Amino acid sequence: MSSFLPAELSQIEAFHHSLLNSQNPAETQQIETALTTFPSLATLQNPASGISPLMIAADRGSLPLTTLLINMGAPWNALDRFGKCAGDYAVKNSHQHVVDYLVKIGTRCEMILGASFRLNKASLPPSVIDSGESSNVSMQPCTKPEYLKRTVKYEGNTLFDDENDAVMMEWERPLMEAHASIITDTMDPSTTTITKTKTVLNVGFGMGIVDNYLQSKSNVAAHYICEAHPDVYRKMIADGWDKKPNVTILFGRWQDVLTNDMNVKFDGVFFDTYGEHHTDLEDFHSLLPKILNENSIYSFFNGICPDNLFFHGVACNVVKLQLEELGFECQFYPCDIQIDNEAWKNVRRKYWSFDVYYLPVCKYVNAIVEPSASKKNRF
Repeated sequence: MSSFLPAELSQIEAFHHSLLNSQNPAETQQIETALTTFPSLATLQNPASGISPLMIAADRGSLPLTTLLINMGAPWNALDRFGKCAGDYAVKNSHQHVVDYLVKIGTRCEMILGASFRLNKASLPPSVIDSGESSNVSMQPCTKPEYLKRTVKYEGNTLFDDENDAVMMEWERPLMEAHASIITDTMDPSTTTITKTKTVLNVGFGMGIVDNYLQSKSNVAAHYICEAHPDVYRKMIADGWDKKPNVTILFGRWQDVLTNDMNVKFDGVFFDTYGEHHTDLEDFHSLLPKILNENSIYSFFNGICPDNLFFHGVACNVVKLQLEELGFECQFYPCDIQIDNEAWKNVRRKYWSFDVYYLPVCKYVNAIVEPSASKKNRF
């Protein structure tokens, strides 16, 4: 049952109707007057559909109404009953000017939220940082601070944790091949002359897919692998990874083993850990300028916000801005990816939902990169 009284429902419906039918500045002014009188109208969603005023404005492609609602407190990331946000409505109808505006707003909000979280993280217990208990598996947090203390198992083409969540799966193979080629500058061997040998690092062995591809690259002279889980490490030893002539295994958390006294810098780095918080990824990014040679290539498994494409785009933009401040030039390249639903049959929770994977290519130029205002956000 709805928690709204009939009079309140009528007010919501009337306001949504005015948004749908406003045609001129005078009617927009009337909407602004209504919002000034009743500010909560900007945030109220239809209890049946979950549609919000911002979704209506974005669906229409009205930048003035979208801006007005945001300024009056409308949440940019509210979801309807189908898991769609205002940005999804704008994308669906190709309202690029509204998409760009909402990406900017979402990025700004996430940057502020992230900074606030970091300021308070040290004083928060893990139970608060990783809270999110829910009977809906898809709504539970993917952060698993106890992961390294629990068992994992290799079954068929999947690496599972002890809750039957997939740590890594076979469908990732073509993506891992692309990542390996990216960080070794061999994405297009037909047009690239390989003249320099590479020292590369992979953080997170998993099923060893990306590391096998790195082993196949003739220009990889030194191959470092950082793996923290004891069961995975034992599998690496059993499979002879410690015997490969150009491989160095760094057993432990990257936070502990990638230290200043390593006396080695890398030409290519790939990052794909499991169960960590998004702030751990940010911490790793802060470490990169200390361990990379100039003009090196960095990439990571881009599984951030995997359930909503617009949120995923905003998160990519946040990462891009953060890396640019550290001296990287960053691009995200779309890769088509098809996953058979049967692949998820024995997996507790899907960790990917899109037909496109945005592969990050980040070149360390050792200079602050000015964001380009002309680049658009297209999803």
